[in-house]
Amino acid sequence: MEVQCPRCESTFAVEPLSLRQHQGLLQCSVCGEVFRVPIAAPAVAKAMEAESARRRGIGSWFLLAIIVFLLLVLVVQILWWTRSYAYLASSPAIRTVVLQSANALGVEMPWPGPNREIHIVQSTVTPLPNQLALIRGQLENTSRMVQAYPQLQVVLSNAYGSTIRTLTFAPSTYLPGNVLPRDGFSPGQKVPFTLQGPQLEAAPGYQVTILSLP
Repeated sequence: MEVQCPRCESTFAVEPLSLRQHQGLLQCSVCGEVFRVPIAAPAVAKAMEAESARRRGIGSWFLLAIIVFLLLVLVVQILWWTRSYAYLASSPAIRTVVLQSANALGVEMPWPGPNREIHIVQSTVTPLPNQLALIRGQLENTSRMVQAYPQLQVVLSNAYGSTIRTLTFAPSTYLPGNVLPRDGFSPGQKVPFTLQGPQLEAAPGYQVTILSLP
C-alpha cells in the first residue's frame, strides 16, 4: 500500500504486515518526520485482508501439492508391490514409458516370473558335428501381462529313458539378438529360441521344459 508523509508529502510504499508490526508508526525516509498511519483505515484493512488471502491461497496450493504427491507415491508403491504394472504395461505405449523411466533411473524392471501361461509352442532337434545337437523352438506368452522370460531346462536321456544330463539355459543365452530379456515378455507374443552349447550332446531323448521363477 502507499502512504504519504504529512510534512513533505512524499509518497512511498509500505507492506501492510510491516505497518501492523510497528503499530502504524512510520518515519519518512525523505524528511525524517515520524507519523502514525491508522491501521484501521479502509485502505490499510483492505490491503492487509488481500495480503492475508494471498498467503492463505499459497498455503492451500502448497498443501494440495503435497497431498497429490503423497497419493502418487502411494499408487506407485501399490503398483510396485503387487506388480500390477505388468498388466498396465501390456499396452505398448505404457510399456515404452515404463521402460524409459526405468532406464532413466538406472534400474531393471522386476517383471513377474513366468507361470503356466508361458508355453513352448514347438521344438525341433538338429544333429551337429562332434556328437552335439541344436534345439530350436518358440515360446508364447498367452497371459494378459508382461512377464519375465523363463529359464529353459533340457533333460537328455538314453534309449532306456534314463537321464544322462540336465542343462539349464538363461534367457540371455537362447533369445535372438534383437530381443532383450530386460524388456519383458509381452502378452500374446511368440519368441523363437535356440539352445546349443558344448554340453548339449546328441542323445536318443530330449525333454525341453520351462523353469518357473518366483
